[in-house]
Amino acid sequence: MLHLLLVVLAATAASAENSIQRIRRAAIAGEKDPAQAMHKIIDLADCQDLKKLCAHQKSTDNLSMLECALTFSSSQLEELPEGCQHELWLQQRQLQLPTWIENTFLPTYCAAEKSKLESCLNSVHLWICLEHQRLKLPQNNACHQHLRRGYEALSHDYSAVDDFYTACGLIVEEHKCGRLNIDHLPSMLAQLGTVQCLQSSAKSSLDPACTSAISSIELQRGMLELFRVCQNDLSSLCPQEKVGSAGAFKCLVRHKTHSAMSPLCASQITQRDEEMGRDYRVSHGLAKACKDDIKLYHCRRGVSEDKHVRLAQILLCLESVSKNGTRLAPACLSELGDHRRMLMTDYQLSPELLNDCADDIPKFCPDEHKAQLVNGMSSTGGEIIHCLLEHVKARRQQRRVTAQCQRGLETLIKVSDAGEDWRVDPVLRRACKPVVDVACKDVEGGEARVMSCLVERIGTPVMRPDCEQALLIIEYFVARDFKLDPQLYKHCRDDAVKYCRAKRQWDDAQNIQMDPERGPMILPCLHRMAFSEDEHQTLRKDCFKEVKRVMRQRAVSMDLIPEVEDYCLNDLSLFCADCTEKGSEMECLQKNMDQLQAECKTVVVKYTEEEAAHVELNPVIMNVCGEAMQQHCSDILKSGKDNGDMMDCLIAHKNDADLRKDLRCRAAIEHFQIISLKNFHFTTKFKEACRPFVQRFCSSSATKNEVVACLSEVMRNDTIKAQRHQIPKECRHQVKAQLYQQRESIQLDPKLANACKRELEQFCEDQKGPGQALECLVRKTTSLGKPCHHAIFLVKKSELGDSGTDYTLLNTCKDMIYKFCPKIDSIKLLDCLKTYKDDTQFDQRCHLVVVNRMIEQNTDFRFNPSLQSACGKNIDRYCSNIVASALPNEELNGKVIHCLKDKFRQSALDEPCAQEMIKILQDQALNYKLNPLLQVFCKSEIQELCKANMEADEHGQVAECLKTAFLQKQIINRQCQMEVATLIAEAKADIHVDPILENACIVDLLRYCSKVAAGNGRKLSCLRTLLKDTPNSLEAECREKLERRIEMFHNADDTLALPPEDVQQLVQQVVASPARKFFLVILMSATGMVFLTGIFLGRATKRAMGLKNK
Repeated sequence: MLHLLLVVLAATAASAENSIQRIRRAAIAGEKDPAQAMHKIIDLADCQDLKKLCAHQKSTDNLSMLECALTFSSSQLEELPEGCQHELWLQQRQLQLPTWIENTFLPTYCAAEKSKLESCLNSVHLWICLEHQRLKLPQNNACHQHLRRGYEALSHDYSAVDDFYTACGLIVEEHKCGRLNIDHLPSMLAQLGTVQCLQSSAKSSLDPACTSAISSIELQRGMLELFRVCQNDLSSLCPQEKVGSAGAFKCLVRHKTHSAMSPLCASQITQRDEEMGRDYRVSHGLAKACKDDIKLYHCRRGVSEDKHVRLAQILLCLESVSKNGTRLAPACLSELGDHRRMLMTDYQLSPELLNDCADDIPKFCPDEHKAQLVNGMSSTGGEIIHCLLEHVKARRQQRRVTAQCQRGLETLIKVSDAGEDWRVDPVLRRACKPVVDVACKDVEGGEARVMSCLVERIGTPVMRPDCEQALLIIEYFVARDFKLDPQLYKHCRDDAVKYCRAKRQWDDAQNIQMDPERGPMILPCLHRMAFSEDEHQTLRKDCFKEVKRVMRQRAVSMDLIPEVEDYCLNDLSLFCADCTEKGSEMECLQKNMDQLQAECKTVVVKYTEEEAAHVELNPVIMNVCGEAMQQHCSDILKSGKDNGDMMDCLIAHKNDADLRKDLRCRAAIEHFQIISLKNFHFTTKFKEACRPFVQRFCSSSATKNEVVACLSEVMRNDTIKAQRHQIPKECRHQVKAQLYQQRESIQLDPKLANACKRELEQFCEDQKGPGQALECLVRKTTSLGKPCHHAIFLVKKSELGDSGTDYTLLNTCKDMIYKFCPKIDSIKLLDCLKTYKDDTQFDQRCHLVVVNRMIEQNTDFRFNPSLQSACGKNIDRYCSNIVASALPNEELNGKVIHCLKDKFRQSALDEPCAQEMIKILQDQALNYKLNPLLQVFCKSEIQELCKANMEADEHGQVAECLKTAFLQKQIINRQCQMEVATLIAEAKADIHVDPILENACIVDLLRYCSKVAAGNGRKLSCLRTLLKDTPNSLEAECREKLERRIEMFHNADDTLALPPEDVQQLVQQVVASPARKFFLVILMSATGMVFLTGIFLGRATKRAMGLKNK
């Protein structure tokens, strides 16, 4: 009987269950059966407890039963049979189905108001619309009450489980797994019982969509556990946050390393961090706020719903969307910023770092790692991440993290976009907040503007060391991927794609990083294009501006110049380990350029060329010469174009009064000048103007100084030969500019500095001003050692050959040049100044320099281009033996000029040469110092006999004193006698070379001899004739001077006519004698007599031989 009863009950239950299933399916399918829908749950066998538990309910319809069940305690719900829970779950689910609302709820409870409420059936948010309509109904209206009951039965966060209902509803029905929210959990966790049933009953049959929905609930379950463990921590550390909210979780993460955080809570947070790194949905706030954006922009990239997607992938995708100009939802943007900060705070959010840096963390960051192990903390706020970042840029290979760890860190910097917002990195934020508050408080946030402001402050007093260190670590990575600089990427993306093969998308999975090892260097490419001479390949104006800014900022540190740093790690360790100041590492590499490894040297040379052309790449100059550039070179700053003009401007003004006081700027300029000596390419204007001619004439020259010397020699030879210049004007100008700089500072001529090192210390140690050391060496020429003497000879040869390279002359005589020689070519400036040196308005300092240059010129004909040009043929004809016997790079001490003097007295010179000699002899007559032989041979006589006249040595008084002493037989020294006699005899050839006589007789010359041609002594002969025929017609002073000169001429002739020492001197004396015709007649007569005697004696001898033979 019992058995039969059980069978009947089972059959009845089965029949009832089948009936219920048909009714439920009919309701879901839209079948209208209100009676069945209103009276099924409480009548089910599994739901008999509801009759007792819900006896207080006035109605027993399904909605009332659901309302009643939602008020049960956890223990009451737990006691309900699973079958009843499933039916109640279905009822709650039906409340969200528009078909059930339309076919069951509205006809049953709101039949009269159905027409007004049907418009909500097509609404996206059905119950929000119904709730809005409910509020329009009277409160005593029955429909109003039923709508309120239905809305409350859904729970306030019903929309959170909508995805779960959609993805898993059919499977839940199939396996009867609907469960009530026994533990009264919020949001999606209300379905936790349902999920557990599915996992145990239908795990193998779950489709991807349902699996994904279940994963989301499981993630929320983990979060629930976290908040359970961290309940007290949340209350104490984040009292303002609501339990279970996204804000509460973020607050706990921020306080993870707080001393008040319990170890259990910290451990839970760490676990959640790791899970979040593997699956972004662990972060409920991000998944919810960015749900639509992730779907719209396909951020899952083909990954099925049941698969995990890394947080990094989602963040990169969303950042790429934002960087490419699309606006994300505000809530999503906020979550994006929060998660970027979280990434830089806790490395455990990045699975790449956990795996790739597992060995590097204990090796390089032992203290931080120990704190993690002991305290259960990952770091003290980003310190482990910064520790690893520091070891990416370590100079020595053994102190650098592994390659895979470096890649993980690069990904972290890109995902967190740390270069865009200084607040993302907690270490940077803490270190730089005081700097930002002072120096960047007015800078608008966003797009790395504050980061750019901080970089600009490096090296200034406001910058703090810890801030600079943290900043340079982040900028190290930004410098290696132009995408990480928001302003640069925004303005230059199109140009980078067009000219530099950059990818158009910000987030390129195939090319995550673009450093020298794995892709094109975009920024160097843009920099080259910024200054391209091709009109069809130029950057847009806003991009050009950004490229200049970035290149200027990168020059602050070698770490920020990857195209150099990545090739020079070994050399930086070897030569520059102690260089810590701004820009000092590049200066160090430049100083040691000749010792660098080949690859490093190549990139340093290239960068130095760019630095020379664009001063913004020189951080030292930019840092210490800002005021000088504003004051002296503002036009170049305003133009925005440099190409070497700025350095030329600074060099031109470095000896101005303000820069002489600004020692740091002056030192930076001189350092650049010294570095530029290593290669002529380091001087932009010089390189552009002279490169073809360097290859043509100076291919074997190594340094810039050698190149300059080589080109200068070519220019000099063209000038002397009076031929068309082989080197064009632009290059000649640059060569002169380089020579001018060498004369200003002896350090810019290393060969000269090395050759004269001892002499500089001995004679010129106190000569520190511009050009003073060189002038000192020139004055001490006779005391110099051979190497130094030879080097100074070459300097004088170059300097006296072209006045445009004479620093001392140009600067001392600047006003006189402007006044007397404004339109004279620089090569002729000395000749012009010579003409005006005795003008009453001529500056005395300039006068002294000009006279000194004249003295130097008279020591060697090679120092006088005008003499070489005018007398070249005569020198070859008469003085070639002197030139041939000259030692290399040593002065001839006036020997060639002395040779030409002799020919001048004999009137044997060509007219151009004779005129040039007249100028020289005039100057020598007025200043004995211009006559090197006279100075040497008559040194003691000048000191003893003419000491009183030495003060007036530029008015011919010393020469006149020596002539008088010669006349009075006071000169004993034979060589001095000869020199003074020569000086006297020169006036016989042309009165112009005797200024004192010429000045005394100027009136008589104009009165009586104005029509007499100059030269060959004709003017003097005119005066001598007048003296002989009509002596009283001459002025008294002229007559007196002339009589003394004639007496001197006789004595000079006697001295110069002493017996010759060899045949050559004999011939020279006969040819020079006024009686040379008489000597010629005697010679011919003697020759004739010898000839006749020979004929006579020849016949006599022939006759005698004939007689003998007979």
